[in-house]
Amino acid sequence: MARNTYFTNGTRNEQFLQQNLTEEFIKMFGMDILYCPREIMLTDGVFNEEVIGQFNDSYIIEAYMENFDGFQGGGDLLTKFGVAQTDEITMVISQQRFSDLISQFLLLDKDYQAPERPQEGDLIYLPLTSNYFEIKFVEHEEPFYQLGKGYVYKLRAELFEYSDEQGDVFNNDDEIVDYGYTVKHYYLTTAGVTATGDAVISNGALTNIFITDNGTSYNETPLITITGDGQDATAEAFLVNITLSGGSPTKSAVIRGVVKEGQIRSVNIVDGGENYDEDRVTMNVTAPDSGGINATLVPTFTNGVLTAINILSGGSGYKSVKLIDITNGGSGYTNATVAFTAAPSGLTGTFAVPEQVTGATSAATAQLVEWDAQEGFIKLKSPTGSFLIGEAIVGDTSGATIILDNRNEQATADPKYSESVTFESLGDDIMDFSESNPFGLAGNL
Repeated sequence: MARNTYFTNGTRNEQFLQQNLTEEFIKMFGMDILYCPREIMLTDGVFNEEVIGQFNDSYIIEAYMENFDGFQGGGDLLTKFGVAQTDEITMVISQQRFSDLISQFLLLDKDYQAPERPQEGDLIYLPLTSNYFEIKFVEHEEPFYQLGKGYVYKLRAELFEYSDEQGDVFNNDDEIVDYGYTVKHYYLTTAGVTATGDAVISNGALTNIFITDNGTSYNETPLITITGDGQDATAEAFLVNITLSGGSPTKSAVIRGVVKEGQIRSVNIVDGGENYDEDRVTMNVTAPDSGGINATLVPTFTNGVLTAINILSGGSGYKSVKLIDITNGGSGYTNATVAFTAAPSGLTGTFAVPEQVTGATSAATAQLVEWDAQEGFIKLKSPTGSFLIGEAIVGDTSGATIILDNRNEQATADPKYSESVTFESLGDDIMDFSESNPFGLAGNL
């Protein structure tokens, strides 16, 4: 018998609900772990196997331990060389959380292999027992496509076997529990251009503002300041313009979008309009800045009136002024000047590493342990207080200044305890690679 057609199966909303419920369960009954991806530094040209690998980063993510009654495996075995531990664990992590917290940062590094999912060979640090476990297998199809989609990765791991490895990550296991959650990875705001506009005066009131330069790199909607010989004029800027076309309304809808850090976060329907033919309506959203991603919005109509707008994707790169509303025309103006909040200044100067940095507005402090102007990121250790979006952060020693883009803030482990040296050696002494074909017949070079 065919399934009941009156019940949907696998719609996006149902999948989102299942994903949220799965993540809630893991956060309630799971534990925080450190995920340490293996960075491939050198591969064997014959076997295409890893020759040199490093563990340079670690990321916090919540995980549910499936074998709740204890470790699996053979347990602790007494051998002639001592006690051998063969502990195994099976952990479950959210696919969406792995993408949000880990893979988007690994994709920036060419040395990671297939960073879009967990990899066999990566390490898991379990603070509960102060042990490292090496992932042996990643299962992504269990449970089997509930509502047509997978939601979790099941990681089967074994206790990591040390073999004369060096580096702080292996020598300070106890301390990483206390210090492994203190570093935050921020992306920098690039230097922007401040928006400009010309005021239009009619009968002593401000009637319009022509945008002469849209500006760039605004993390928040800029404020508009109006000065002149009149009083009370006010205006509001928007980083996106959303309109409806077609549908032959008797009254057009008025829509205003709220942008935060380049994404459309919410949409306000100021006026739903009247008598829209919803089958002929097209929703128009102004394009983002170069390199941005277009947002996807879906309107809902009731009896010809716009009643809701569903944000399927907020997009990215909406950081320029696209629309201005005159909220109060004021009075007594013969001339007026319009000024917008200054765009972010980006990076100025060169930081010393390490050094303390201070937020110019919040007075929050932190230790800067790494920065890269070309890639556009910094790492701050042991923050005191919270930095404000868009505020200037100044180096106490160097005097260098940056503006943070908190949209990509990422907590990571302290580099002091997440960096290691190479733990595998080259195999050049095992085989003679001077021959072009060492496995062929004699004389077949």
